[in-house]
Amino acid sequence: MLPAIICHTTSNMKSNLFLIALSVTLTLSSSSNGQDVFPNTVNVAKTGDLVRMKGSKLFAKVPGNYKPLTSLVRYQKNDNTYFQVVEVPNTNFVEYKSKISRQAIESQGAKVDAYETVNYNGFDGIYFEGPSKIQGETKIGLAFGDETFVTMIVGVCLTADKASKNELKNIFSNSYYDKSYQLNPLELANFQVDETITGFKYATTMGNIFFYSPNGKADMKGLLDFSSYQIMPIEAGSFEKVKELLETINSRLSLQGIQTSNIKTAEIIINGNKTFEVTMNVKDKDNRKGKFYQTGIYKEGSNSAVLFIGADNDNGLYFDKIKATAQSIKL
Repeated sequence: MLPAIICHTTSNMKSNLFLIALSVTLTLSSSSNGQDVFPNTVNVAKTGDLVRMKGSKLFAKVPGNYKPLTSLVRYQKNDNTYFQVVEVPNTNFVEYKSKISRQAIESQGAKVDAYETVNYNGFDGIYFEGPSKIQGETKIGLAFGDETFVTMIVGVCLTADKASKNELKNIFSNSYYDKSYQLNPLELANFQVDETITGFKYATTMGNIFFYSPNGKADMKGLLDFSSYQIMPIEAGSFEKVKELLETINSRLSLQGIQTSNIKTAEIIINGNKTFEVTMNVKDKDNRKGKFYQTGIYKEGSNSAVLFIGADNDNGLYFDKIKATAQSIKL
């Protein structure tokens, strides 16, 4: 089983108080058979045959049987076969590639299948593939970038489904990244929120999680040093599923050294939508204190829902405003 490179926000006061997890599981590998499994050079012109993958600057030639699943920010053929594009914030490929080097992966005792350097439309890149933590599943990926950005395309298929793996590789090798494209970072948002209540500004998007902090992008070097909130659109078949997800998130706080107290839950209505509300006091392993306000908002009659997780790290200065912001959300 190959290790996961986790791209997420951990929960610790000041340095990592703020919970929510975007786990973009990327499997990496090392050449085991000495044969190329992916083109050494990808040189694709941006033409009308390529379609932009929403939420990214990537254009690709995608078979018609792959459909966008907006809430999960991926294109899916079926439950077992899909791919997604991940813009990794606050990093660059020059630094990042050392984290996904052959040595870094093998040092974790990973089983590896393929690892190749790639020239991706003029950008340095790495192609990788190998078994995931799920039995019978394979993950493949292409990471590329320069001194200003890192982007990854990650595909998933059944290990036995060689045709789908080749199909995914063909999508990857028939794609183009337009660095100059003016991307609307909120184009995948299925919600409206009143940003004026806290005055927090949009900071970044990771997968389908939208981050807001007092100074927006200016906080990216130390996002977790600030009170902040995150909004994550999800698919949920029922209100009970929304509750279950929030409860699962909170059950894992202790694994990250977070102690919780004074937990209060309620079922409320926000702009006509049934909502599960959670408030709690939190303390990290360094005895720094804060307060969370969370909601899971479910739109009846649809699969649409959003999770809101806000953290006040400033002695209650923002708590009421964070709460009011959550209750301004419209689906």
